[in-house]
Amino acid sequence: MRTSFLVSSVLAVLAPALAIADSLHVYPRSLADEHPGQLSKVITSNSLCSNGVITDANSTGKFEVVNGIRTYIAYPRGKKSKNAILYLSDIFGVDLINNQLLADSLARAGYLVAVPDLFDGDAVPTDFMGNPTFNLTEWRIRHPPEAIDAIVTSSISALRGEQFGVEKLGATGYCFGGKYVTRFLAPGKGLDAGFTAHPSQVVAEEYQAVTKPLSIAFGALDSITPAQRIATEAIFQTNNLTYQTALYAGAEHGFAVRTDLSIPQKKFAQESAYFQAVRFFDAWVKV
Repeated sequence: MRTSFLVSSVLAVLAPALAIADSLHVYPRSLADEHPGQLSKVITSNSLCSNGVITDANSTGKFEVVNGIRTYIAYPRGKKSKNAILYLSDIFGVDLINNQLLADSLARAGYLVAVPDLFDGDAVPTDFMGNPTFNLTEWRIRHPPEAIDAIVTSSISALRGEQFGVEKLGATGYCFGGKYVTRFLAPGKGLDAGFTAHPSQVVAEEYQAVTKPLSIAFGALDSITPAQRIATEAIFQTNNLTYQTALYAGAEHGFAVRTDLSIPQKKFAQESAYFQAVRFFDAWVKV
């Protein structure tokens, strides 16, 4: 009772701050803060990316059509696995090589990894990173939650079905994808655990509905405020959720997928977020 009272009091104090935004985790209003960047060799060390130059030739997975959805599949050693990770990308989609390489790295940790094309070929072009002229509002209208939910539902069904035969299924989501990891950690949605990094557009009701283990990597330079982070954790504590959060100094929006590795803080943050995800999945997903 006392814990619930304290958490309710914290939320009451934070209410004015949270009312400023439509969601706990506000997505950038433009692409001005989006940026190209690299993946650490610590993450990609066993891939073909040996010279630090990321190209399409560096990825080791392959594209397959899964339940009618173009999907990048990264297989673990031996191809078969009872453990899988559904990888829900940022707005730059499955064709961003960083997303493919990160999926490959998760596969090397012992997971079958599936990265569905959430946008049916209409991801935000990488040429617009850092360009505030791209109309994100119009783009988001073309990809409403119900459309993304349908793709995620179909992907989960395929992974748990005869084609893949997965017994335990986690999901990882970056930026845009983080919202949908959260949505599918509600009861009966098909996920066993989730990890998100710099999630965007997650509303309080979605966090309230989570019942499965969730780990979140926050960047101190992202648009999410300290009050919003505290409010998120207060929800988890009130609901007695198994959760983990980490805040990385010097880390910007998008750091877990693409960052400037010449800056030690950013390099540390990206590598640590990757190991945060793997350790969490090893604890709550591996059979």
